[in-house]
Amino acid sequence: MDEDLPKKLAEFDGKGYVIAPAGYGKTHLIAMAVKASSQRQLILTHTYAGVNAIKKKMQVLAVPASRYQIDTIASWALRLCLYFPKTSNWKKEYPNSKEWGKLYEACTAMLDRPFAKRFVKSSYSGIYVDEYQDCSTQQHTLVEAVTKLLPCRLLGDPMQAIFDFADQPVNWEQHVYPHYQLLGELKTPWRWRLAGATELGDWLDDARKRLRAGEKISLATPLPKGVRRVAVDLTDFTNPGRLNFFYEFLDHEETVIAIHSGDPKSKNKTHKLAQSLGGKFSSIEEVEGKDLFSFIKKLEASKTVKQKLCLAIEFAKKCCNAVDGILSAATKRGEHAKATKVTKYPKILEVANHYLADPSSPNLARLVTAIQTNPETSTYRRDLVNRFMKVLRTHEENEGLSLLESAQRYQRDFRHSGRPIRHNKLIGTTLLVKGLEYHHAIILEAEAMSPKELYVALTRGAKTITIVSLENTIPT
Repeated sequence: MDEDLPKKLAEFDGKGYVIAPAGYGKTHLIAMAVKASSQRQLILTHTYAGVNAIKKKMQVLAVPASRYQIDTIASWALRLCLYFPKTSNWKKEYPNSKEWGKLYEACTAMLDRPFAKRFVKSSYSGIYVDEYQDCSTQQHTLVEAVTKLLPCRLLGDPMQAIFDFADQPVNWEQHVYPHYQLLGELKTPWRWRLAGATELGDWLDDARKRLRAGEKISLATPLPKGVRRVAVDLTDFTNPGRLNFFYEFLDHEETVIAIHSGDPKSKNKTHKLAQSLGGKFSSIEEVEGKDLFSFIKKLEASKTVKQKLCLAIEFAKKCCNAVDGILSAATKRGEHAKATKVTKYPKILEVANHYLADPSSPNLARLVTAIQTNPETSTYRRDLVNRFMKVLRTHEENEGLSLLESAQRYQRDFRHSGRPIRHNKLIGTTLLVKGLEYHHAIILEAEAMSPKELYVALTRGAKTITIVSLENTIPT
């Protein structure tokens, strides 16, 4: 990194951008630039994982908390509109996917009002927008409105533009290059140098150039230290050894991410694969929590306690293996059960009966916990279970809220606080892991990925990359 670049960004008072490939020190640059600033900066990004990563970097580099506010573009726009509902004409606290575009328009229009301009100028002295390749054109229009009020620095990498919007993604050739000043380009693959994997970092640097030029990456030629290819068909269910390479990663505590592409079919593949691996790897849920909210809505709509118990058991089956084997027949039917000499787990039977007698959130939490912690079950959707348990806790602590309202409140707090993933062995899609860093990355069905998705996937592992593909060149 150019040693003068943080100071250059801190002192810049116009509209500028930095090209920052994955793993080249972008988060470090933002933190150092904010540290070099004398006044509060607004830092916007796109994902909750990104929010969390920047917060951690600020803490590591001892940047005073008074110097910054970090948020997603969506959350910042929503909060600003809710601060001034009459002016913004926006009162909906939980927009659905189709309403976000209208929110950005409302926020952009409000920023043209004199009082809103004063509010923003008095709150911040500058703005950084991270991962700018992930902006939609509506978000770009919102950022443009902010640039009329504050110095703006965009940071991003067009090679990582993998989000698919209903609204068009930002076009760097049209929206950025002609109107913003180039402030610098990060050129050192620090992620891999710091991990002692210099050869891997150099290979990825070359791979980026090839993919950007429309070329393919050869897997038939000798691969550098830290890169290996596994030629196995993951869809060949007749092959009992098709998943053996996963188990090599279980003997150490370092983080591992297995990555599918971000298409809709692949989202379900992550859960199926985690299930096949018996919960040794856990799948990551999408941020919106569609499965979580779908289950909660069904649970609230249930007219009988029997239906509620059956739904809870079905939910447990979507998250854990071997649930059927630990429940009595009556419990599985949603009925009160009696323990006999052959009842394998009377404690679970008792907890289920308690829930039938009192279908409260604490009793439901005890039931889910009893199933999840049973020695015969294995949890493969920990993310989903953990989020549901936090919703139940929120509901228990807020008696006036319905379960759905509790879920919405939890989602709001989740949106604002960032999203740390604590399990060490994970499976996700490119969309869910973008911006995150792991010690080891496994690229699944690499040949099917687009060049940009492949680049995002390849750059997640700091020490090693395992490429699973039957093809000699990727992408096909």
